[in-house]
Amino acid sequence: MDSFLIFVALTLFSFSGYIVWPSRYNVVTHGMVAGGFISIIVPALILGVPDNYPPAIVDLYTKVLVLGILFFLPALIIGFVIGRRLPTQFSFDIMTREAYEERAIKVTKIFMVIGVAGLIASYIGMGFMPMFAAEPIAAKLFRGQYQEPYLRVAILFRISFFLISTITPIACIIWYKKRSKLFLFLTSLGLFLMIASLERSGAFGGVVFAFIIVMSFKSRAHFVVLMVILIGIFVLSSFFYYIVGVRHFEGNENVWEVIGRSAPDIDDQMQFMVKFDQKPVWTYGRTMYGGLIPGHYEWNPSVYTLGIIAPGRDVNDVGSGGLRLPLPLWGYVSFQWLGVILFSFFTGLLTGVFIGILKSWVLKYDSIIIRATAIIAFGAVATPIVGFTLMNMFAIPPALIMLFYLYRISWK
Repeated sequence: MDSFLIFVALTLFSFSGYIVWPSRYNVVTHGMVAGGFISIIVPALILGVPDNYPPAIVDLYTKVLVLGILFFLPALIIGFVIGRRLPTQFSFDIMTREAYEERAIKVTKIFMVIGVAGLIASYIGMGFMPMFAAEPIAAKLFRGQYQEPYLRVAILFRISFFLISTITPIACIIWYKKRSKLFLFLTSLGLFLMIASLERSGAFGGVVFAFIIVMSFKSRAHFVVLMVILIGIFVLSSFFYYIVGVRHFEGNENVWEVIGRSAPDIDDQMQFMVKFDQKPVWTYGRTMYGGLIPGHYEWNPSVYTLGIIAPGRDVNDVGSGGLRLPLPLWGYVSFQWLGVILFSFFTGLLTGVFIGILKSWVLKYDSIIIRATAIIAFGAVATPIVGFTLMNMFAIPPALIMLFYLYRISWK
């Protein structure tokens, strides 16, 4: 029963957008379908991961999730009603369709050139590409021998990576609409440079999201095909590290275990709960701002979670970038049961407001370039606001980038 409740609660959190906006135009939620299949359905229902942990831990984990969703969903609905009634005055609200599309193309071209040039310069400055390094995982995380050369170009690398990963969906849509060879070249080169970093989400996320946008707006038949393809893409991505030679198959592995290992969220969260139960370290909300402080700050969410599961170890020696904990669990480790309620309610409220605004934009405009820009802007700007419980400095650059699409900022 606990495994089923875990599945239901995590599914409702992941696909909550469909509850208030059950439409093929709700592209923001579509991308979570396949990811949810891998990170929720496979471990909870197929592999039965919760069965491997003490019943008391599973029971606590289940109660945290269920209480969270009970406060998240009503707030989501209230926020959505509010969002649908809020007017906006962004560039695409004011400018003519032709003028805005021209501006979006110009801004995207400039940013893509800067981003590609920056990543090339970064790899030259570091002297390695993670995918081709002797220790790919350590190189991906820029740890050990790879840390010092990375630090020389860290700012340039991060800025360039965020530029490309943020606007790749828009660049793909522009190529689709205009069939521009320049945008095809820049997008392809940018994709290769991101793949070389071994950052799967950054590398493939933009192209996949552009594909989701195009297929969702075509027809219902295309939408059905999209859902099938998405699951296939995410399953294939589970074998990414095996394909590029970073990992190798072991004789006792089955397909479901390989797929589940690519998104071991539930397993990681259970391990976290076991360690936390043995030695609780309450954050008292300090992880809310910890991600804004550079370096291995102790209350950075990634550093904090690694510190719980691997106490006393240097985070540089842990082969992980941190654990992904569900929203109510962050509330619990912050302010116990009150935190579960407050984090879930206010996040649900803000999520509903932004989905309501996004629905208004999508239904108002028929230009796929404007729709794509509005959707990407939604994700970039809404993320640091909706995610106020885990503010992250890496969420700020995409939001700043999208200001050039939302407002008429002069280049002169």
